[in-house]
Amino acid sequence: MSTVSTFPPVDARPSVLGPTMVVTGSITTEEDLEIHGTLRGHLAAPDHCVRLEGDARVEAEVLARDITVLGQATGKFTATEIVDIRATARLQGQIAAPRLVLEEGALVNAKVETRSVDAAVRVAQYRKQH
Repeated sequence: MSTVSTFPPVDARPSVLGPTMVVTGSITTEEDLEIHGTLRGHLAAPDHCVRLEGDARVEAEVLARDITVLGQATGKFTATEIVDIRATARLQGQIAAPRLVLEEGALVNAKVETRSVDAAVRVAQYRKQH
């Protein structure tokens, strides 16, 4: 009689940076990430989704497949697919993405680049490594 070992299915829920957490430094992740707390520094999730929730306070350089902003964010936001800025967002800085969604009511003061995104991604990845 043999025993077959099985692994539990991969959890599709994102990782969560909780509302009382403050991170200063760099985060690199290979999964989706939801931020409710404070992040100052760098965040790299190049193949995944990053969601900056309404209670998030972010001062960072963010690289992800897609970025959704509902809270306060300052910095450089580079997405390989889309940046989605919701009505509750307060965003300042730079945005590089091939697609941008801007919901009515959002406050945005940013330089937006929708064409040379590949170059912005390469720069963000280089900075992450060094």
